[in-house]
Formats: sequence, structure tokens, C-alpha cells
Amino acid sequence: MTENSLNDTKIFNIFLNWTESITIHGFPNIFRTKLKLVRFMWIIFFLISIGFCFYIISLNIISYLNFDVITKIRVIEKDSLPFPAVTICNTNPFVTDEAFKYVSSFLQNNSIINFTTTNKLDEIFFPENFSKLYLNYNVFRYMASVLSKSNTKEFKQKFSMNFDSFFISCLFSFQPCDQKNWTWYFDSEFGNCYRFNEYQISNEVKKSFQAGKFNGLMLELFVGIPDNQSTLSLSTGAHLFINDNLVKPRIGKGFQVSPGSYSNIIIERIKNMQMPKPYSDCVDNLDTIYSFDSEYYREVFRSNLTYNQIECLNAYIHSKIYERCKCDDMTSNLIIDNGNLCDTFEKQLCSINIRKEITTSNYKETVSKLCPLECESIRYDWKKSEGKYPSASYARDLAKSEKVIRLFENRSNVSLEELRDNILAINIYYETIEQTEITENASYTWDGLIGSIGGTLGLFLGMSLLSFADFIDLAVQIISKQIGKNKTNILFHKK
Repeated sequence: MTENSLNDTKIFNIFLNWTESITIHGFPNIFRTKLKLVRFMWIIFFLISIGFCFYIISLNIISYLNFDVITKIRVIEKDSLPFPAVTICNTNPFVTDEAFKYVSSFLQNNSIINFTTTNKLDEIFFPENFSKLYLNYNVFRYMASVLSKSNTKEFKQKFSMNFDSFFISCLFSFQPCDQKNWTWYFDSEFGNCYRFNEYQISNEVKKSFQAGKFNGLMLELFVGIPDNQSTLSLSTGAHLFINDNLVKPRIGKGFQVSPGSYSNIIIERIKNMQMPKPYSDCVDNLDTIYSFDSEYYREVFRSNLTYNQIECLNAYIHSKIYERCKCDDMTSNLIIDNGNLCDTFEKQLCSINIRKEITTSNYKETVSKLCPLECESIRYDWKKSEGKYPSASYARDLAKSEKVIRLFENRSNVSLEELRDNILAINIYYETIEQTEITENASYTWDGLIGSIGGTLGLFLGMSLLSFADFIDLAVQIISKQIGKNKTNILFHKK
């Protein structure tokens, strides 16, 4: 027998001895049996086990790399809940003599005489004749309100009723609330509004410690308007925004409450907490202006707004409007960067056209990379029930109050119908002091993946983590044998 053959035999003997001690099931039987049929059977069974084992392991790895989540929805009872920020506007932004002058000037300067025949919007909307009146009323009213935003605060406040005229009564947790509890806010669509319980650094937000109507916000509002076309009025009532205390109202949001109604608005606080990438599209810890590298992201912080993706997308739209129209859009809460406002009818038409062009495209797919989605958010769901207001008996006493007499031009004979056409009542409250929390957890964690792989290897092959040491042991024995052989050969040649 040659030297190489003898060495191969010794290595094979090492391998056979190794198979006797390893913990892998079935594999030693391939070499232990002398019968070819039994050996063939063990080879087939071992290969089948290996195949199933690695198939299931690959499924486990794929499941892990899908980064699926388990969504848990819990309703948690609290000792107290922050009361939301409530923004209230008259649905008509122009209700005073100063406002009528402004609207008349706006219509005259832009040669808008007849709402059913003007073609100023045809380039953008191409309306059918039967819808022109409704379209023109909506768009011209919106544009008049947006364009007024460029004026000073003092000038804008003259367009609508002051706080004392708008609010007949105000109670929070059955305690009187007055103008000190409200902050003035100008909305692009509804003009002068008032905001209750907005977060301010110097004051904590108000909370509800008990549920029910008497522990929420109770209001009586006067929403009457003069019978004048210069109001550009489409409907009457109040428009409400209910938001988290750190979030300002956004155009197109909120809901309307009609005059003559007694509205109970039951709110529910919902806290949503998503897992960050790669489990979702959101990015965690977007707390500072330096947390994400994007100009649109930083624009939100420069505007003193709490970051959310919607405002960031608005910043992108604003940049495109400035790029194409050479003016700053005025419809959102973002700051005006360039000092060149879209403050003419033509510039507003350009702005509307560019916004329409962008929002009807798939721009979010691209811009979302520059505008990360926040992982944690607060929102308020609500449900509303209504009744007629005021009742006949309450109306008789209400009509005698000094404030109502003053609102109706010092008349003491205000009828029930007049009251129902001009005033409304709103109650906003929690039905229960409970918060709905929506949280996400990884459905497959790295330790779960290791456990699954280990269990699969143990089930099909009888392997454990220490089984891998058997292969290291075999390698060390073979290498040691080879090193020993080489040393022997060197000594032999020296002699």
C-alpha cells in the first residue's frame, strides 16, 4: 500500500470514528451498516430530511425578511385625557361692512359681474354650463378669502364679528370660559376663527377628568349673516376643526354645524404608534430640524409647526408653485419664504392650476423619500347627534337676554324662527375617559428566527448549536493529521 493510500485510509478512519460520536441523527447509520440496501435507505431518508429542513428554514428567513407586524388595538382607561384643540369659524368669512367693501373691490377689480356667465375659470376647470354658478361661487369665495390673508391682522379682523358677538356663551367643565381662553386664528378658507386649548409653551393644555357633556366644552354661537351678495355666502353655520393640541387646522378638513341645531359631538382620542423602517414606511425620532436631511422637512420646522408628512408634502407643492408661478402660495400654515405672495387673481389661478397638476399626479411616490412619515400620531374621531335648538320655551328667555337683543339690532321681539336661523349650540365631550392605542410589534423577531431554525434543525436532523462544534472537531483532527504527516516527511528527508 502506498504512502498516500495509507494516509487516506487513516483520514477515513478518523471520519468513521467521528460519525460514531456526532449528534446528527441518521447520518452515522449510513456508514455503520454493512448492507447496501439499508445504507441506500438511510441516504434517501437523510437527503429528504435535509431537503425539508432547509426548505422550512428558507420559509422562516423569508417570513423574517418580510418584516410583518402584529397590530394591537387596546382601549385603555385613563385618569384624565388631554382635551383637543377646537377651532371654530363662521362658515362665511365676510359678514361686516368692511368685508363687503373688500369683496366688492375684489369682484370689481377682476371684472366679475355675473357668476353664471364669467369664463375666468374655464382654463382650469372647463365647467359645464349647468355647474358654473356653483363652481364660481365656491372658487371666487375661496380666492377672496385666500387673497385677504396678505393683509394685516387688524385689517382681517374687521371682516367678521368679534369674539363677543360670535360667542353667546362658553363653558368648559361647567366653568365659564372667555376670550382669554381662545386664540385668534386665520384660516385660508373661513377667515377669522377662534382656537380653544391650543398648546402654548407658557400654559398646559386643559384636560377632561370625567366623561359627559358637562365636563366638556359647551357653546352657543351666533352665525347670522346679512342678506347681501357681497358675503359670497353658500350656507350658514359654524365650521369646526378638532385636532391634537400641537396640530393646526388644515384646509379642506373639519365639519360644519347648522344653525338651529343642538349638536352633541362625542370625541375619541386615538394614539397610533407604528414600528419604524423596515417594518413600515415611517421614520422614528423626527423631533428636531436636524433629524432628517430634506429641505421640505426643515421647512416645516422653520414654520414653527409640529412635523407631519402632510405639511412636508405641502412644502414641496409650495416650492413648485414658486418655481412655476414666481410667487408664494398662501393656503397653508407654512411660512412665506420669498416675500412675493400670490396676491393677485392671476397668480392665484396659476397657483391653483399648479396645485391641481401636482396633486393629480403620482408625486407622493417620489416626494415621500424627502418627506418621511412620522411613526407616532394623535387623532380624534368623533360622532355627532343633533336636535332642534332652541326649544320654544328656552327661546322666549333667550330672546330677552341683553346679548341676543344687541345681536338682533336691539329688537326685543325676536321670533323662534329667527333664533333658529341664526344661532346654534355645540357640546364637545368624551363619552368615556378612555384612549384607543394602536401599537405594532414585529411578528417575527431575530431571536424567534434563531429559535425556529434551531427547532427545525433539531426536528429533522437532530442538530443543536453544539452540533456545529462536531464539524470543527473533524476539521481539526484532519488538519492535525496532515500537519503530523508533513513533519514526519521533513524528518525523513533530513536523515
